[in-house]
Parts: sequence; structure tokens; C-alpha cells
Amino acid sequence: MEMIGAGTSETRIIGIHGMGGIGKTTIAKLIYNNLSHNFEHCCFLRDVRETSKNRGIQCLQNQLVSDILKTKCIDIEDIDEGTQTIEERLSNKRVLLLLDDAEEGNHIDALIGRRDWLGRGSKIIITTRNKSILDVPEVDYSYELSEMDVDQSLQLFSRHAFRQDYPLDEYIGQSMRAIGIARGLPLALEVIGSLLCRTKKEKWDLTLKKLENVPHAAVRSKLKISYDALDVRQQDIFLDIACLFIGYNEDIVIYFWDESKFPEEAMEVLQNMSLIKIEEDNIVWMHDQLRDLGREIVREKSKMKIENQSRVWDPKEALDLLRRPEGKKEVEALRLKFDRKGQFRFTYEGFKNLSDLRFLQVRSWGTYLDGPDNYFDVEERLLWHESPLNVLPTNVFLENSDLLPQLRWLSWRNIPTKLKITNFYMENVVILDLFMSGITHDWQGWSHVKVMKNLKVLDLHDCYSLERTPNFSAHSNLEHLLLSDCYNLVEIDNSICQLTRLVSLKLDGCAKLQRLPKVVGRDPDTIGNLELLIKLDISYTNIKELPDSIGKWKNLKVLNMMGSAISKIPYALWMIVTLERIEFEAKHAFDVEIGNCIYENRCLRILRLVKVKIDKVPRLPESLINLELDALYMDTIPDLSNLVNLERLKLGFHPRDDGGASGGPVEEYPMPQWIENLSKLEFLELCSDYVTTLPIDLISILRQLKSLKLKGAHVRCLPSLPSTLSTLLFDSEYVTTLPTDGISLLPQLKSLELRCCNLRCLPSLPSSLSKLELYSKCLTTLPTDMSSLLPRLEKLEFVCPKLCCLPSLPSSLSELRLIRCKSLSSLGDLSNLKGLSWLYIHDCAISDIRFRDPLENLRELDLWYLQRVKSLPSLGNFNKLSFIHVLECGSLVEIQGELPQSLEELKILGCGSLKELPDLSRLKRLKKVRIKCYGNLDVEAISSLCLEKSVEFGEEDSDDQYEPEQEDNESESESEGEGD
Repeated sequence: MEMIGAGTSETRIIGIHGMGGIGKTTIAKLIYNNLSHNFEHCCFLRDVRETSKNRGIQCLQNQLVSDILKTKCIDIEDIDEGTQTIEERLSNKRVLLLLDDAEEGNHIDALIGRRDWLGRGSKIIITTRNKSILDVPEVDYSYELSEMDVDQSLQLFSRHAFRQDYPLDEYIGQSMRAIGIARGLPLALEVIGSLLCRTKKEKWDLTLKKLENVPHAAVRSKLKISYDALDVRQQDIFLDIACLFIGYNEDIVIYFWDESKFPEEAMEVLQNMSLIKIEEDNIVWMHDQLRDLGREIVREKSKMKIENQSRVWDPKEALDLLRRPEGKKEVEALRLKFDRKGQFRFTYEGFKNLSDLRFLQVRSWGTYLDGPDNYFDVEERLLWHESPLNVLPTNVFLENSDLLPQLRWLSWRNIPTKLKITNFYMENVVILDLFMSGITHDWQGWSHVKVMKNLKVLDLHDCYSLERTPNFSAHSNLEHLLLSDCYNLVEIDNSICQLTRLVSLKLDGCAKLQRLPKVVGRDPDTIGNLELLIKLDISYTNIKELPDSIGKWKNLKVLNMMGSAISKIPYALWMIVTLERIEFEAKHAFDVEIGNCIYENRCLRILRLVKVKIDKVPRLPESLINLELDALYMDTIPDLSNLVNLERLKLGFHPRDDGGASGGPVEEYPMPQWIENLSKLEFLELCSDYVTTLPIDLISILRQLKSLKLKGAHVRCLPSLPSTLSTLLFDSEYVTTLPTDGISLLPQLKSLELRCCNLRCLPSLPSSLSKLELYSKCLTTLPTDMSSLLPRLEKLEFVCPKLCCLPSLPSSLSELRLIRCKSLSSLGDLSNLKGLSWLYIHDCAISDIRFRDPLENLRELDLWYLQRVKSLPSLGNFNKLSFIHVLECGSLVEIQGELPQSLEELKILGCGSLKELPDLSRLKRLKKVRIKCYGNLDVEAISSLCLEKSVEFGEEDSDDQYEPEQEDNESESESEGEGD
């Protein structure tokens, strides 16, 4: 933790290197998880070496940008474009990044590049077997991970061999032999321990003797002894996972294997022997040493001849195999990727030679908008030809379906819509994945899909052109239907009601979908017939109601309705005792009654009801670990004393709207005593005008608390807080002073928001702070040397109408927001803020904006409601400034000098006195201009220039979320209410 500089605001890059299986990833994840709550932007790129080989480094660049910006990013098609995107989009973001198993220097070059590609204060952790890639100036520290000592080894071995921290007395000698064989290698200790756990005592010596006969350096050979202990079916599944299915969802991949292989039992055996792990969200994971062992076994079985290899996971080798002369291939699994034009031509004979193929994955980089033909060719007789009826002959399957007769899993991203899939024998297919394809509801291929009588998984997510689903009546065995992010989907065929074996239905992100099917004509079939359904996700859809028959879903475990248009929750929902997770955020508030029967549900772990009105909370089940009720219309806090397992609790109260006179008492109203029962709480948020006091000492009550958010007009004091706290938000109209040293004694505090409008004096603050937001109508001054008091501060916001001048600010700042500081007439000197990336000034008394030196890392400048500002200085030397937004600055007459070449977006709204703009014709990176100024500007000329340069132009701007009059009224009301 010292190397990563957890307590500093500096950017740090550290490397952890060592042999495979030594525990690099485990240590790195511990550091990552320990730091993650202090970062808004986190990204874990696992298996960099493997992913870059199979899917390209662009895939990792895409994931990095998507994870940090929290948006889908699918437009990075080559490495150079990716590096430019990372530098441009992430240089103002403070990022926590873990690169796991990087192998080559170009991995670091493409994902990190220079230190300034990511915002100041970023922390990057790299794990690698190759120490040389860390020997570059960008890496601050590298650490070699050594083997475990005897005591550590014995403990880890015992956990897997005996399910406790120490060996049984009669096994001590043999245990010492085992840890001697593992030589301190954590992976070997886990695998050998798990192997011996399943071995009878009388056979321990024989197993240990086999292990001792393997040379110490041959770690892989030691691991192979565990592979040899598997039966043939389990070995086959192990090899499939090693070659193909790491990172896949266990719920899906389990269907790939025939029931004769007993896949559920095999997966359990592989877990028990520590050969695989099932991680969060049921993701299958395998250590890279075990993965490499499996792949080496496959190569050895083929005698190193690619044409005899059963599984080909490397897309380059797969392409090479297909280009070989005619002749039957032994391959059973093939993974292909196309990322440039004209790489390959699919032929009938080529497919004919793949008669043993069980798994085929084809990826063409890009989207269906690019067209798959940009990446490969298809022989003419493999294509559909125009048919006036758009219907297949009834005997077409018998005539043509002779290709890929063993196929069980077909995954083809952006499949050519004209590919004649009637050539393929599809009756054995159990998993069909056509995600991100341009197929529509009348695609000719649907007719042939009907022959897949054994289809278990149908994945159509991101099929943007799909407006209606196909008819599902032929797929009575379907268990997983994935339609996520089919943005234009408006109708689900009623035949879905016949899928009585369906266990998972994902509709999240189908923004135009308004309803679930109800009835098929006069047929009694309804959506309620899906009685085996376990997971339903309708988040971010426009679905307005759940079916009345939802009570029939007796197996439902997960229901996600976040951001949906649901306006009524049937009472029957609360009667489903299998539910483990209920998440709902309403678009429009409405009343919800939580059924008393919910207490009978002993499985419920997560209950989140956001933006729905609740006026009564029944007794809730003790199994809950996460409870969020943010719209309680109650006069008292509900009794939650039995929820002893809670880790997260958020309660928000509102005045009753039933006509009662009481809006909650103003007199003494303490937090209920039952808060002491919630000793496992890590996150507590309470928004209530009723509560006036909390327990004086939270230190002994909530020892694990990491985040505390208290919002209450009548809270009278801040209690003593546990030192574990990293986030604190305190909002009270009553408080005028805070304990002088109370907050400063929180060594791990990173984020502090004080919204105390009558606070007159700022208390001492801990130097660990990276974020500070301060709102007070009474504060007039601040500590003059904030730069030395808060050396790690990165985000700073002041909403202080009486603040007269800014203190000396720390150079670590990346964001500075000044809002309604109506007494602040000058910015002062900001030249030391070399890392500042965002400057936002709103409704302040500032009349003159000057910069002694360019702010070299500034990316966004927002100036709102600055009525006294008449001119802005030249910004031409601000070389990273990409966004300039100037709104409602009525006195602004000119912008001096030039605008920066880096500018991408310019918004000038409501600046009626502005006479002219600097020359826009030289701005090569300009993409968007918004101008709405009733006055002297020649908007027509600016519009013509933008049209000439292909720059998006508009006078109206729906993107801006501001309401001039509302902002103005709000600030006026605050001014009137200010204390003396």
C-alpha cells in the first residue's frame, strides 16, 4: 500500500512480478478492492495476455474506456485509435486500474502510454511474469512476489485439505511433505490440498510419492497429477474450459456438454479440486497455469499438428487451419476473428471439412452497421437469393442441411444476414448467439432456426434492427432468452408464453418495449405460465406493468426493474418466497404497499425500492444484507431491529401527504436504539427531518462503517465516528459549529460533504481528503493555506454566498466548482493548479477572469450566470481544453485572442452582448457548436462555417440541463434566508 501511494494525490504505477501461480493476481486484487471505494472510476482488466491474443488489444481499450466513462464504447477498431481515445477521454479522470497478466511492453503502451493519459492521482497496478516490461520510466515501483513461508504454506494447504487452518494431528508429517512439494507456491498448495482432501488416508503416501517424483521446477507436471485424477468426462470438460470458456457464465456454458458427461457433477468436482473457481455473477475462472496446462495437453494429444488439434482457441491459428488444403479436420472447437478486409473466404467445402465441429465462434470487429462483408467473403452458394415469398420450401432442411452435423454452440457476432444457414445441420444446436447482428423479424434464417428443437440459450442482445421477436413456439426447451439492449424492440411475440422451461429472461435496455405479452388470442396461455422463471430483468425498458399472474412464478429469485416504467406492483410479488433480489426504481412516483408476507421470505438479501411512496414498512426478513427505501412517507422510523445481517442501509423520509397536520416533530427525536444491533453495517444513509440526535458514540456501535450520509434539517450534532470511515456527508440546518477535531481524527476519510447552511466555522480536516464539498450561507473565510492542510485534495466545491476570497488551493486539484459565491469578486491566482481538468463557475460576483499562466491540463471550462464578466482572456494556449460552455453571461462582450486547437465543443447560450467569436475555421477537432444569443452575433455565418466544416451546429440545446429562472429564484431565496 505504501508503494501505490494510497495516501498521496500523485499518480502511481506499480508492478507485481513473479512466476505463475505465485499469487500475483490475488495480491493485486486485494490492493484494488481496498482502494476501490476511494475511486469513482475503477477498471479491472483481467487476463490481458490471453484477451489480447484472442480478441485484440482494442477489446481491452474498449473495456477500459467503457468502464471508466460508464457507457458502452464499441467504436475502437485499431490500437492507434484506442490510444488516442484513452488519452483524450480519460486524461481528466482519476482512475484505479488493474492490468492483470500483462506480457508485452505494447500492452502497457496501448492501455496506459504516458502517465498523463489518466488523471492526476490515478493508481495503476500491473501483474506480469515478465519483469522486463516493468523496467520503464513510467513504472514507479516493481515488487517481486516470493514464495510463502512454511507457516503460511501449512495454513493455506490445510484450508483445502482439511477445511481448517491447521492439519489434523495424524496428518502432520504428510502435510509437511505436501508443502515441501509445493515449495511455497499458492496455486500448487491449493490444488494439492484439494486433491488430497478427496483421497483416502491410506493412499496419501502413494499420491505424495507421485508428486515427489516430479522435478521441483515442473509446476505444471505437479498440477497434471490432479488432472489425471479426473475421470475421462471430467477431463474433457476441464479441457473445454481451459481452451474456450474462461470468463463465461456457468449458467450458460453448462448446456454445451451432453448430459451423458454429467456436467453439473463435473463442475462441482473441478471446483472442489481447485481447478476452477466460480466468481461473482457465476463467471467461470481458471488460473492461467491451469489454463496453460490444459492447452498443452490438447497440443500434445494432436502431436503438435494443428490439423489434428481438437480445440483451436487462437484466432490466428484457426484462420491458418481453414486456409490449409482440403481434407477432414479433427477440430471440435474453433474460434475465429476478423478485423480487416478480405481476410478469408468462407466456402461450402471449407465447412464440409469441419464435420466434427461442436463449437464455432466468429467475431468480426465492428458492428452490423459496418456490414460483415467488410471483413470476409462468402461463397455464392452459401448465400440466400431473393425470394418473392420470403419463405423457405418445406423440404429445404432435408436437401441442404449437411454442414457441421455435430454443432452444439454457434456464436456469430454480426452474422451476414444473407448467409444461407439452411446449409448447416442445426438440430443439435443448444446455444445460438447472434448478438450485435443486423437481423430483423423477417430474416430468412428464422425459418431454419425452428429446427433447433433442443435450443436452450438464444442470445440476441444488441440486435439494433430487431423490432419484433420471432415466433418461439418451436423452442419449447428454451431456458435462457437474452434480448438486452435491443433498442428498437417494440414487441415480443406472444409465443413466449409457451416457453414453460424458461429460467432467465433479459430485456434490459429495450427502451421502446412497453409491455410483456399477456394472452395468445383466446388461448389461455399467459406470461404467468413461465413458472420455472428464476431471473427477470426489465430494467431501463418502458414496460408499464407486471403481469397479474406473477404469483405463479414460484421459482423467481432475481427481479430487476431499475429505471423501468412500472406503475403498479402486484401484491402477489411479496408472496414469492424464493426471491433473493428485488430492485426497482420508478420513473414516476406512486404508492407501494409492501406485503406483510414478505417476512416469510428467508431468501431475500437485497430489497431496493427507489422513488416509490411507502407509508408502512412491515417486519422484514433477517436475511437482508442491502435495504434501500428512499421515499418513506411516515412519521416514525420503522423497526428494523431484527436486520442484524444488514451491510447497506438507506432510508429517506418525506412529509406525509395525507392531509395530516404533522410533518414530524421538531422536538427531541433520537435515532432508535436498534441501530446498535446493526453491527455489520458498512454503508448507512439516513435522510430525515424527524431525527434530531444519533447515538453519541458510533465508534463502538458501528465498527465496520465505511460510508455515512446524514441528511436532516434538525440533526443537532455530529456523533463520534469510527476511524474506518472513508465517506461522510452531513446535511443539517440546525448545526452552527462542529467539533474542532472530530472529523480530523478520521485517518481514512477521503470524501467529505458538509451541507450545513448555518455553519459559521470550518472544523479541522484530515489531510487524507481527496474530495471536499462545502455549503454554508454563513462562512465568510476559510483557512488561508488549504494547499498545505489538504495536500491530496482533488475535487473541491464551494457553495458559500458570503465567501469573500479563495484560500491558497492545493496543486493536486483536478476539479474546482464555485457555485453561488455571490461575495466572491476574484478568482485569485490559479497558476499552481497544474492538474486542474475542470473549472466550473456559477452565479458568482466575479467580474474579471484572468489566468497568469495557461492551465495545461484543463479540459472543460464552464462559466454560468456571471453577469459582471465583460471579457474572457485568450485560451489559445490551453492545449487540452476540449469543452467551453458559456451560459447566461449577459454582459460578456468579447472573447479575446484565439480558441485552443484542442476544442471539440463550444456552447454560447444567452450571452446577448457578445459581438463576435474568435476564428472557428482553424479548429480542426471541433465537432459541436451551440449558439443562442439574441444580439450582435452573426449566427447565420457561424452556421454556414460549421456546415462547411461538417461540424454539428444548433441554436437550441436539449443537452443542457439548466433552467435559468429556476436557478435564479433558488439563489434569491437563499440570499433572503441568510443568517447574520
